[in-house]
Amino acid sequence: MSAKETLEKVYQQYVSSKRIYDLAKERTKRDKKFAIEIIPFQKAKKVQHESNIINDYFDQLYTDITELYILKIITTFEKIVFDKIDNTYGVIKSIITSEYKKRSKKESVPLSRSIVSFIKNKEDIYSLSGARSILENQISKDLFEDLKEIIEYRNWLSHGKRQNVGKESTLNIGEIKEILMNIIDEIG
Repeated sequence: MSAKETLEKVYQQYVSSKRIYDLAKERTKRDKKFAIEIIPFQKAKKVQHESNIINDYFDQLYTDITELYILKIITTFEKIVFDKIDNTYGVIKSIITSEYKKRSKKESVPLSRSIVSFIKNKEDIYSLSGARSILENQISKDLFEDLKEIIEYRNWLSHGKRQNVGKESTLNIGEIKEILMNIIDEIG
């Protein structure tokens, strides 16, 4: 499966989850017994008396579903980027090793045996924030700015929406998917 197909699969899982959410919400409005079955017990006891409990419950559920899938699509993208970094590391390592072997036969080359340790590999870059500097010169300025916003949003979500870690974004999951797919196109 290609990188873009992998991102699309995550997005389609979100679309399916959203459809299940819509169907369940609609059914709870028509069928209070169903509402009592799916809404946590303490809230469900009140459902028969207050219909806004259903709306509040489903509003929170929608937020949770959306945020979880935003995190999932971003972490899927991270894995794709790390795999590309690892593949690139292997290619660069073999080129440099080969080149240094050729040169060291002709002349004295300082640190020729340890030159590979100067190349960053995926262990050196353990987060998308770390990979951001590598991607900066590989993608357009606009995409890079979008990526920075996505990283900040991911940080904000994954750290409990704390004020001093990352920041909220107005990007929706569809826009995030498109930006990440465009980045994949540009990095090859």
